[in-house]
Amino acid sequence: MQHTLIAKHYMERLIGRSRHHCTQALSNQGIDSIEFGHWLAIPSQRLLLVFRHQKCVAIDDYQLAA
Repeated sequence: MQHTLIAKHYMERLIGRSRHHCTQALSNQGIDSIEFGHWLAIPSQRLLLVFRHQKCVAIDDYQLAA
C-alpha cells in the first residue's frame, strides 16, 4: 500500500515533463509502463498519463474491464 502512495505522489511531479522523461523516471523507480497513442499506462497504479505535444498534461485513473 505504501508503494502505491509513494508512486502516486511521485507521478504528480511528472506533469509538464516530456514522454521520454516520464518513461525513464518510471523505469528508474521500477514502475512498469505501457506506451500507446497519447497515453502512458501504469498498470500497477491503474493510472494513465495523458500527453499533448509530447508533454504530460494530466494524470487519470482507470478501472479494469470485467
